[in-house]
Amino acid sequence: MVVESGGGVHATAVLVGDRGILISGPSGSGKSSIASELMQRAAGRGAFAALISDDQCLLQATSGRLICATPSSLQGGLEVWGSGLHAVDHEPSGVIHLVVELTKPEHAIRFADDAMILLEGVAIPLLALPKREVEAACRAVEARLFQALWKK
Repeated sequence: MVVESGGGVHATAVLVGDRGILISGPSGSGKSSIASELMQRAAGRGAFAALISDDQCLLQATSGRLICATPSSLQGGLEVWGSGLHAVDHEPSGVIHLVVELTKPEHAIRFADDAMILLEGVAIPLLALPKREVEAACRAVEARLFQALWKK
């Protein structure tokens, strides 16, 4: 993941319940699709979900936590390839609890229980997942963050 000057990063961030997920990867790798699907799945369970930012995320360490904020020009817009920006429920910022890095399948980490990434000096758990695998990515995120909460 490349962090630009000023703490900006090419990524998408979403809140699901009380957990923030930062999804990074190259253009066309499925960042927006995963965020959208995570929000839809949460809504289907009656859980809170909202977009923080799509395409550009501003990162800042505050009190040992990684905070992600939305540039004002992007608030509430989620890009759908071939269809443009769509208005969605959004929050202007949130704490990030997990980073999902979308990569080539051969670079994905199959068992990433202890993988971490350092962003703005804050260590965050990392899942390195195959790009364009929306369903698999959603299952991996849910298993990592929410499985105990959503058991019936």
